[in-house]
Amino acid sequence: MTDNIDQLCAQREAIIEELKSIDRMRRGTLTKQVFSKKQGDKTVTQGPYFNLQGSHKGQKFNHYIAADKAQEVQQQVDNFKRFQELSDQCITLTDKVTQLSQGLQGRRI
Repeated sequence: MTDNIDQLCAQREAIIEELKSIDRMRRGTLTKQVFSKKQGDKTVTQGPYFNLQGSHKGQKFNHYIAADKAQEVQQQVDNFKRFQELSDQCITLTDKVTQLSQGLQGRRI
């Protein structure tokens, strides 16, 4: 049992180290928009325009992002998603460690 707990703790520590490495993140979804309109016999395309949308604590937000910042913001959005995934893994591992240390693994309470 101790070996199993030690393995789980080592996995958790690796996740915590990865969490520490994420230093920039943004909530939401970044979308790219392009508009086309007809001018005479030509179709003119405008854009791309980038929009960061989401919600936090019940409040919706919408931010326009400059095209030259879109790649950086997309990386920050991806970092946020990765942070959430890693946090969930950390919680799962900590729950397993807690159950094993209390002898509750596999029992129904």
